[in-house]
Formats: sequence, structure tokens, C-alpha cells
Amino acid sequence: MADIILRGGTIIDGSGQSSFRGDVVIDRGAISHVGESSQFQCERIFNIEGKVVTPGFIDIHSHSDFPIYVDGLGQSGIRQGITTSVIGNCGHGPAPAPDKEMAKQVTIGVNDDWGIDFNWVTFDEYLSELLAVGQSMNVAPLVPHGAIRVAAMGYEPRLPSKTELENMGSMVDAAMSAGALGLSTGLEYSPGRHSDTDELIYLSKIVGRFEGIYASHIRERGDDFEGAVNEALEIGLRGDLPVQLSHLAPRPYAPPKILDKILTNIHEATSNGQSVGIDTFPDPWGPAHLLDLIPSWVYEGSDDEVLSRLKDPSTAEKCYEYVYNQGNFLLRLSGFDQFYLSYSRSYPGFVGMSLEEISKTWGIGIVETILKLSAADGKDFGSVLIRHIFSEEGDLDQLLKDPLCSVGSDGAVASKEGPLKELKMNRSSFGYAPRTIEEYAMKRGLFSVEEAVRKMTSLPASQVNVKDRGTIQVGKAADVVVMDLEALSDLSTDDEPQEYPAGIDTVVVNGVIVFEGGDHTLRRPGKILSI
Repeated sequence: MADIILRGGTIIDGSGQSSFRGDVVIDRGAISHVGESSQFQCERIFNIEGKVVTPGFIDIHSHSDFPIYVDGLGQSGIRQGITTSVIGNCGHGPAPAPDKEMAKQVTIGVNDDWGIDFNWVTFDEYLSELLAVGQSMNVAPLVPHGAIRVAAMGYEPRLPSKTELENMGSMVDAAMSAGALGLSTGLEYSPGRHSDTDELIYLSKIVGRFEGIYASHIRERGDDFEGAVNEALEIGLRGDLPVQLSHLAPRPYAPPKILDKILTNIHEATSNGQSVGIDTFPDPWGPAHLLDLIPSWVYEGSDDEVLSRLKDPSTAEKCYEYVYNQGNFLLRLSGFDQFYLSYSRSYPGFVGMSLEEISKTWGIGIVETILKLSAADGKDFGSVLIRHIFSEEGDLDQLLKDPLCSVGSDGAVASKEGPLKELKMNRSSFGYAPRTIEEYAMKRGLFSVEEAVRKMTSLPASQVNVKDRGTIQVGKAADVVVMDLEALSDLSTDDEPQEYPAGIDTVVVNGVIVFEGGDHTLRRPGKILSI
């Protein structure tokens, strides 16, 4: 007797091929039959006439590392059909953590008020703690280079010594042995920005021996966009491993038509046999840390050292030239009327206001405003978040249409209740999957619904080397979503990001129903997905 039969629906199988009518039979956590199912006996038969069945969505670029430890239900993910979250992106993440306070600084979503501490030192212990909490989604972990580097040498703005590099390599080896799918870097951020290509090749060769991937937030997507992509491709070639280029849209100030050249170079690399993937999120607005707007020396070091600098009036004076002369990649995007506060524990009433508006409200300068907002959250200074212009819409459309481009959230799972209701990273945390189908496929016609589904299922599965997910196919793990395309709607906005979508009927993870009839079932069948 089967566990679940989804009968009479339209199947979009994740391959990109045309949809077809059929039934899906689920038994013992796997898809056991696709087609006519009258010969099967089952207590739970769902009549889904007029509905669509797809594979569960794989969020290839998530920063949910700590939020899923706080609340393993993954509400904002499950309710939009995400069944697997790829964590550890951009070099950010909570493990390994021999120094917990330093590790917290490279982890998104940490909130000291929750009273939930890091209960691990090694990467293996971190994964064990995630399972101990219980997860509704599957977790596909990358080991973050930022956490590795901080563990080995803190925020030192230099290359590692031979001993430090070997220590970093040992930690990468241990993480891969524990189940990491690859290594991620964040080369616009500290401490990743202090590394050189040789350091990353050394670590990538270790990852390559495990058949892992190299996922990179590259050094820049502006003036030397092409050089930054070429560095990542070189690391892939010399490390002998696949490359995943994260949120690859050019900055608005990048050279004209540079995306054409970048995509041509990437496709030439794949034609020559190199494994290269790209991804983005479907929104011209993106998330960032507030402290990304000021020089990195301000927020490098121990919590006490950083807080002392943030509260020191002389720090603002030392930052003026950097900020007003647009000293980094974010400052060149726009004026401060276009940077919006998206998360502050201490000043929730300012969320949604621009930095310029907050500055005028307080009657102080922009630099002082940045320092004051950050210092107010104490040890969680790194978790104060902003929203900024990510990409021009034409470039984003071009990237989304590329057949190598997966779609993810660049967000973090949150909730409308419990501690995670305070975490407002971006709207994609609540609705990127429905939006990709509804807006970009159905309304704007950038690609077919079948292609939209492929970009969130089989394509990311192949790019992160998860072999048993991503398609509706006999023998694959039963991660499945049932939706009503006519009712499907992303209800989030950039100003009001915390809204669950409409049109998602049922979500199944490893053969277990985790969302049904508008409610989370509170079940936690998620697994750690390893190579």
C-alpha cells in the first residue's frame, strides 16, 4: 500500500520539458510511480484536478544557517514550496566556531536577545545540532570561507602563514568529511577580501578531492567584473571542481554591455568542458549589512573592540572620506535616500525608512547614523541590515533568462510568529519561488512555467551536486509541491516583506506532508544532504 497518491494533476517534472497529466505515487519517502495510478491502494489519495505538481524548490542561495537552528520549521521557506535550503553562502556561516563570538560576526541572523547560543565548535557538531533541533526542510550545507579564515587567523588583513593556511585546509577537509557540499567565498566582504587567488586554489583543491563545488560571491561586479569572474573560473580549473557564481547581476555602474561578455565567457568555458553555474534572486533590490557601508577596519576584531570603535566619536571622522568619496561597491550605487533599513532590533520603528530619513530624524550625519544604528544592537552589530539597489531590471532579466541561471532567495527563512518574526532580510525569503513563476513566467513571459520550475529544481540540484532531488521521477526522493497556478501569488513586497504567498496547497518533504490546507503540519522530516 502506498503512502500518498496525488491524482489527476498536471505534472511539471522539473526537467524543463512540457507538462503532462498524470498521477504521482509516493511510498517510503520516494516517488514510486508516475502515471495512471488506479492499480495502487492508498489511504491518503489527494484529488488535485486542476492543480500542478512540481518537485520541491531548492533554494540555491540561502543565508538560513542560524535561523534554521533557532526554528527548524522554516515557515517562510516551506510555505512557498522550498524543500531544500543551500546554506553557508557568501563565506558567511556559523561553523566552524572555535571562537563563538568571532563566528557570530560572520553569521547572518544572530540575535543576542533570543538567548540561543552556538552549541558547537566543529562543522560536524553544527550539522548534528541542526538535526537535533529537527528540520522541516532538507539542508544542503556549504562550508563558509569567512568562518574558516576567522577561525584560523581572525580578521588579519594579510595572507595566511604556511601554518595558518594548513590549519584552514584541515578545517575544510573536516567540513567536507562531515557532509559539506563545497566551499563558499565572499570576496567583497571581510575577511574574505583579504585572501588571494592562491589561498582559494589551495582550499578548493581539497574540496575538489571530495567532488565538492566552489560557490563564490566574487570580488566585484563593477569596474573589473570580468576579472573577478575570470578569477573564479581559474580557481575552478586549478582546483578541479565546479564553480557556482552567486547573484551574478552587474552593479548598475558596471561597464555598459558587460553582462553580454560575461555570459559569453561563461558559456565558452562550459563548451570547453568546465562545469560552471550561475544564480540570482528575482528582485532589483538586494540585502546587505549596514556596516558594509563603512571601512572594514571598523568592524574587524573582537566584539568589545568593534563596539568601542562604533561608540567612539572619532571613528566617524576617520570614516568621512571613505564614505563620501564612495569608497566601496555599495556606496557607488546611489544616494542615502536609496538605502533602506530592513532590520534593526533596537529601532524597529525605523525599518523601511531610508538612511537619509533616519539621519534627518536624529539630526546627525549619515556616518554617525550608521555607527549609532549598528552600536545600538550591541554584539549583534553585524545583523543590522539594509536594502539597496541590486541590479538594473534589464540586466536582471537577461541573467534570469540565461539557461545556466538558477533562481534562489539570497534571503533567510523567517516567520510571522516566534523569534524569527523579527528577522526581515528581504522579500524573497517569503516569496521568490511563487514570484518567479507568477511574475517572470506567467505575466511577463521571460520563460515558460516549465523553465521557471527547472530553474528552481533540477538546475540547482545539478549545480550543487544533489543527485536524488529536483525532478518528478521514479526513485527520486519525494520532495513535492502541489500548487494552484490560478491562485498563485507572491504577496510580499520590498516594503512589507513578511507575507506568505497564496496558491501553495501541499508541500511534501521526504514523503512526509509538512504543509497542507494552509497550515504547517509541524513535522520535521528534513535531512542533511551530502555528496
